[in-house]
Amino acid sequence: MYVTLTVSEEIARHLNQLSLGDNPNDNLKRLLVAEYRRKQAHYNLTDRQLTQKYRMSFEEFEFQQLTQQHGYSWEVESDAIAWETAIDGSRTLQRQLAELEMSL
Repeated sequence: MYVTLTVSEEIARHLNQLSLGDNPNDNLKRLLVAEYRRKQAHYNLTDRQLTQKYRMSFEEFEFQQLTQQHGYSWEVESDAIAWETAIDGSRTLQRQLAELEMSL
């Protein structure tokens, strides 16, 4: 299925400058892949930082109920939310990226 998108000449020029090739569809896919990878790197960094901070995996963090152990402090609650978002986001992005890369 194809959808027609209208972009300004300026956007089209920038798209062509940033991407390799003359096919706008492929250029947009490359940009989407790059954005997925950028977000994936952010999620991976968050996971690594929190794994180091708590010296355990997120699964172990949940199993030990560290938010409860720390009296539901703002810092630990915020870390738990950020960590869970990173784990879930990473899984979602992996699926989306694989789907997109298959069509390149």
